[in-house]
Amino acid sequence: MEAGPVHENPGLHLAATRALRELPPTTISVSFGNMAGCHIHRSGGPHRDFMHNSLAAQRSPLRRFTKALSRLLNPNNLLMAVLDRKIYNHPATRRIIAISQNVRAAVARQFPHSPATVVVIPNGVDTRRFNIRRFTDLRGESRRLVGLREKHRAIGFCSSNFELKGLDRLIAALAHLPEEYVLVVAGGRRSRKYADYAASLGMEKRVVFLGKVKATDMPRFYAGLDVLCHPSFYDTFGNVVAEAQAMGVPTVTTRATGACDIIDDGRTGRVLDQPEPWALANAIFDLREVKAGTDFGCVEDDEQVFARYLEVIEAVRAELAEGAGR
Repeated sequence: MEAGPVHENPGLHLAATRALRELPPTTISVSFGNMAGCHIHRSGGPHRDFMHNSLAAQRSPLRRFTKALSRLLNPNNLLMAVLDRKIYNHPATRRIIAISQNVRAAVARQFPHSPATVVVIPNGVDTRRFNIRRFTDLRGESRRLVGLREKHRAIGFCSSNFELKGLDRLIAALAHLPEEYVLVVAGGRRSRKYADYAASLGMEKRVVFLGKVKATDMPRFYAGLDVLCHPSFYDTFGNVVAEAQAMGVPTVTTRATGACDIIDDGRTGRVLDQPEPWALANAIFDLREVKAGTDFGCVEDDEQVFARYLEVIEAVRAELAEGAGR
């Protein structure tokens, strides 16, 4: 079951709750959204964890305060906190599938008395689309389309939320890197603000804004890169990290990004405590000897992840059957 945001349709959650009660007793229910009362809940992290930790993206203390205040007064955030308590503390909840160790820690910290067992299963990657063979096939075309020359070392960044994912820090990091390093930015909103910021630092000729890149074109985006940088202040997983690693692109990210678990620090990428510009620049430069297009062998494909979900479902089924037989 997948339920939409609470503020959009509260009736959907009530209807889903009624539907759960009408299911046959042998049914194992799995929620991939904010739905309380299912046996298994796939968790992207408690909402309060996002509310608190994502504020670090605000450089100004005043902006951080006003952002925190607006969130506190938003009724949807209050409803989400209530729903989280219902999900994690519901007596029917047998397993929480956390998509990263960061999520597992947040659940344990905020809901220490939850009746559920937490199992970590990272998001999978469609390795039919993201793999080193496609990296090789698309490499030349990708770099020509962006206007990259042989001398250039391309740093990739991709997000729909430039602020939270630390694009300003990455733009500032360019000033600490040799001129052959250029930044290729995909996605996002309000790119003008970041283009102006690059210009204010004299970096405008070293930043290319691609705009929104279609999902089908993402393998081509990764193929043109020498390194991906995901300097996020909060990300319960970070699919772009896993996809880049599947394509053999060394990746710089932060410990606040759940997918940092899959990076072998120093071999397939770097993991930073904080995304400060100088630290990002040092990490990117440190990876100059790691050849993009290398088979890192560090991600699970979708089929492997699906098999792990089935194992969890069968374990819960066995537990419920044992309980019913007593």
